[in-house]
Amino acid sequence: MQSFTKIVLAITVAAAGLASAAPAAALSSRQTMSGDLTYYAPGLGACGQYNSEDDAVVALSWQLFDQYTPNGNPNLNSLCGRQIQISLGGRSAVVTVADRCQGCQYSDLDVPVKVFSQLADPNIGRTQMSWNWL
Repeated sequence: MQSFTKIVLAITVAAAGLASAAPAAALSSRQTMSGDLTYYAPGLGACGQYNSEDDAVVALSWQLFDQYTPNGNPNLNSLCGRQIQISLGGRSAVVTVADRCQGCQYSDLDVPVKVFSQLADPNIGRTQMSWNWL
């Protein structure tokens, strides 16, 4: 029984280490992420601030954003206010995390159309890009 308890404890500790390591890896400025870039009309963001089409803000995927939301309160999310550099076709834009995107996949980003226009023609609606934390 004692060996079984040690094995269960070892598995639990290892699983906890994996769970806590996943979010940290996503925050490395050395790691380049890639995904879809889309645009939306900002308003009251998940970080608790009002934003407009003129603001250089970004909505992160719910999968990434929610990992950093303590006790279910997105206003306290530690990613709020962090900056990201988006790169596409030799162009780049710096945006600040202000919202959460329910329809995005893990490494997708959603930005106001003004930011999207700096990187690509808005008529395409969705395009591949890369990004990293600053």
